Amino acid sequence: MKFGVFYVLECRDHDFRRAYEEMLAQISYAEQLGFDEVWLAEHHGSDYGSMPSPQVAAAAVAERTSRMRIGIAVSNLTFDWPVRVAEDYAMVDVLSGGRLDFGAGRGYQPGEFHNMGVGDRQDVSREVFDEALEIVRGLWSKRAGEPFSFHGKHFDLTEVDCRPTPVQRPTPPIYVASISPETFHLAAAQGYNLLVTPTLMTLPELNRLVVDIKRSLITSGRDPLSLDFPMNWQVHLADTTEEALANVAEPLSWYYRHVLDLVPSGPRAPHTYERYAELVAASEEAGGPTLDGLRDAGVVYAGDPAGLVAEIETLYEETGLQHLICWMRIGGLAHEKVLRSLELFAEHVLPRFHDRPPVVPRALRAEVAAIH
Repeated sequence: MKFGVFYVLECRDHDFRRAYEEMLAQISYAEQLGFDEVWLAEHHGSDYGSMPSPQVAAAAVAERTSRMRIGIAVSNLTFDWPVRVAEDYAMVDVLSGGRLDFGAGRGYQPGEFHNMGVGDRQDVSREVFDEALEIVRGLWSKRAGEPFSFHGKHFDLTEVDCRPTPVQRPTPPIYVASISPETFHLAAAQGYNLLVTPTLMTLPELNRLVVDIKRSLITSGRDPLSLDFPMNWQVHLADTTEEALANVAEPLSWYYRHVLDLVPSGPRAPHTYERYAELVAASEEAGGPTLDGLRDAGVVYAGDPAGLVAEIETLYEETGLQHLICWMRIGGLAHEKVLRSLELFAEHVLPRFHDRPPVVPRALRAEVAAIH
């Protein structure tokens, strides 16, 4: 199994220099402790995230680390010119010696579309995203000096080039983020790895989706282990469950209040974003998210290491989990508490799972055995 850490870089007090320094220090420490990777998120114009250019942060991470892979979760392809995106992240792959994992998404916060001057794109963001990702993958697949052309509804390119080209050939690994079943199945059908998270759905819902997609791979004659399904999970460990809950209660409350104000909501939610509006409405009807409710739904794990080991054992058997990304700096959680959580994870969790081989979900093992 592989384990990573994740950052949106919430910065509630606007001390951005401190936030960046803490993030880089935590990443360096995570590499020392044995974590395999770091994932960086792009966000614009709010306290929710202070990393508008993950490619800049990734270059800094590349200089401070030697082994960790550097993941992007995600680059919002609807906000930028895809040729520039391809160039920037190819440069990250070169500078890091071929350590880039490229995650892409279409964005979801209306305020970000407005902030980036592309508010009119949100209703057609799925179309724009599909074309932009095809362009990025096409440019990376070419050799330097070999032109690439694309003629679509939203982008029209004739004989453009990408310099530099990535170290990893034909492309760095590509991941697509989604919370909707439709996008899950579309991305899997196209052969993309899937970034999944229970942040805006319950863990049982997510597990059913992952197993369903792996079943569809079997049905289509493909190996259910051929795609990677890293799960990004909000995790905080402390020496006792009581301490962990006390540490994260306020940061988690701030995070969920803030994110529910940013996502599409109401009857005028943009087309293809209706799922977000449904989630907001359900949360409001329930009186808003609570720590107990988030834990019961499996959206957050806050507790001691033994409890997390038991949770991962279940996920490994039931969904074939082989890749876990830990979101530990939840809501701007205090630096020393994040460091302690990393230490406990490295001491008690990594040794139990790092050498586990990939497995087919329990529910699908009979189907795989019948094929062979």
